[in-house]
Amino acid sequence: MPNSQDKRAESCKVLQGTIKNIGKCASDEKRHLLEPLITPTMEAAAELGRSLTAIRPQQVRFIHRPKPATAIQQEAAAYERSARQANMLDQEVEPFEPTPHMLAFSYTDQSGVRHTHQCGDWETHTAFWKWRQSYGEARTLQMLKEKYEGEYVEKGIVFILGTLAKRPKQWTLLGVVRLDKGAYQTGFAF
Repeated sequence: MPNSQDKRAESCKVLQGTIKNIGKCASDEKRHLLEPLITPTMEAAAELGRSLTAIRPQQVRFIHRPKPATAIQQEAAAYERSARQANMLDQEVEPFEPTPHMLAFSYTDQSGVRHTHQCGDWETHTAFWKWRQSYGEARTLQMLKEKYEGEYVEKGIVFILGTLAKRPKQWTLLGVVRLDKGAYQTGFAF
C-alpha cells in the first residue's frame, strides 16, 4: 500500500501478515524482476528519480573487521528498543544478536568509480551465523569471501541499493543477489 509519509516512488508500507512465502524464485523470474532495476551507477538511478536500484558491481571485495564490544552492545540495545515499540497486534520479535564483524563490500560501478558499502543484506548475516556453528568464525569469513568474490562474481552478482526517506542522497546496500551475467535492461523509470 502507498506510504503517505514517504514520497519515494518505490516506498510502500507492508501490511503485517500479508507477505507469504510461495516458494523459490526461479532464475528467469528473478531476472525478469530485477533487470528493470539495473542501472550502471547510483547517480544514473538518481537521475531517473529512483531511490532503489540494482547495479552490476565490478572488482568486488568482501571486507570484514571485528566490531568493538561497545558497538555490538549498542546494536543489540537499539534492536531491543525498536522491538519494544511493537503494538499489541504485532507478533513478538525474536531476540537479535548482532554479527560480531562489520561486513562490507568494496567495488567499482560501471563508470569505474570505487565505492564501499556496509552490508545490510540479512542473508549474509544469517549465513555467517549458520556457517559459524559448523565451520568456526575464521573459516566462515573465508567462505563468505570465496562465495562473493569467487562464485558470485564469476556467475553474476547484483547489488540492490536504496536510499532512506531521511537521507535521500545516501545509498545503502540492501541486498546481494546472485543473478546470471548477460544482457540486461537499464533506464526504466517508475
